[in-house]
Amino acid sequence: MAELEINSTQELNNELEKLMNDPSINKPSEEEISKAKEEFEKAKEEWPTITYDIGKPEEAQEICNYIKHFIRNRFAWQKEAWMGVIKLTEELDAAEVLFKGKKDKGLNLGYQALEFTYYLLTNPSGMGLQSAIDFESEQEQYAKITVEIGQQIEIARNKLKNIEFLQHKWGAMSQGFYLEQEDGILDESENIEDDKK
Repeated sequence: MAELEINSTQELNNELEKLMNDPSINKPSEEEISKAKEEFEKAKEEWPTITYDIGKPEEAQEICNYIKHFIRNRFAWQKEAWMGVIKLTEELDAAEVLFKGKKDKGLNLGYQALEFTYYLLTNPSGMGLQSAIDFESEQEQYAKITVEIGQQIEIARNKLKNIEFLQHKWGAMSQGFYLEQEDGILDESENIEDDKK
């Protein structure tokens, strides 16, 4: 894409007139369209394989145990959420097998499991005073894990937004237009990753 350096209103008007008379001047090339398609297809293909680290490796068992405890004692499922409860428990069991006894492996979840974990953690429930007192006693652990999951959700959702943008970019370029990404979408998720190190 060509960039214009404009120093006056008259220069701007002249450049705009050139573009109006010859719209092919600023259209994506076949090579650019092909590259945009490849970027989208690569990101789309990688998406289902991306996983997210929850906490540090030495915290994996504690976090996994707490999420299982939360499922058993703090979450009241409704409608079709019963399927998510069963599937998430299976995923936690599988993740536990992977990190158990390994100091460098942490709790690792895919996007769907991450979304459902965040959903259930942000919808605690209980019955009666004793349940409320019990929940109060674990507030620090609950808050820490919920924040960690929330940060990973933000990273995941930004990756998903980027895939959608790549698809729109390819579509726009195929129709002869350029599409620019808003600043900050990927930067935010990269900053969260950097903060964890």
